[in-house]
Amino acid sequence: MTPFVLRKWCWLFFLLFTLNSCTGISVKDPDHVNHTAYQNRSAKLNATVDWGLVGKISLDDGEQGGSGRLQWDVEPGQSELDFHGALGRGAWHLQITPEAAFLKMADGSEQIAPNVSELIQDQIGWPIPLDALSWWVRGMAAPGVIENEQIGPDGLLISLSQLGWNVDFNRYKSIGDLELPIRLNATRDQYRVKLAISRWRLDVSHDLPN
Repeated sequence: MTPFVLRKWCWLFFLLFTLNSCTGISVKDPDHVNHTAYQNRSAKLNATVDWGLVGKISLDDGEQGGSGRLQWDVEPGQSELDFHGALGRGAWHLQITPEAAFLKMADGSEQIAPNVSELIQDQIGWPIPLDALSWWVRGMAAPGVIENEQIGPDGLLISLSQLGWNVDFNRYKSIGDLELPIRLNATRDQYRVKLAISRWRLDVSHDLPN
């Protein structure tokens, strides 16, 4: 490259840089764009206080496991979960309020605890973070410390580490104008929770099938 050509290119780069500075145009940070899209989506979901889902949940502690159909309905002030085990084995109804958590089994027996985490710990012997799961299942981090997260270019969570759990979001589905998870996998040490959602409901008056 001759000195004349080199000077020409130098002046061209200088001119482009100067024009860019004067107009205030800058290249957006992809991570910033991802996080902004994620925050906008989260704001919409947080504004939807009535929601529900139907799907299949499976639990595994490395030695024992089980699966069944789960229906989860949330409205202001309470949430309810109904579980029916595979082949009709095992069933329970869980109601959660700010004051307590109530569990009713298929045989009619009932349990009550000050919070749902204590109740689940007593019943199955290991902690399912149901409070956090209510956020994770909608593709959002739960309030509190986030150990690690990966957000895609469309603002959707790809993976999340929180409360010692690693959560992978394998598939999303368009439900109205929002993308919601339909496959997620949460693991902590030997514990594993899998959820495959077949139907989402947003707003008690507006049922949106999957």
